[in-house]
Amino acid sequence: VLTTYKERKKRSTQLFNWIATGKLNIENPTTFALQDGALAHELLESRKSTGKILLIP
Repeated sequence: VLTTYKERKKRSTQLFNWIATGKLNIENPTTFALQDGALAHELLESRKSTGKILLIP
């Protein structure tokens, strides 16, 4: 849905307010060293993960 700049600004302000006040919690990503990429892929394939999975070089 396309919105106006004013509407996007209103929504983003509300979103960041929820984060700042603890009404919305953002989970930290699961991280793996780059050399452990196979383990990260196994976790992804297992469907036991939620959120982001990051490989760190």
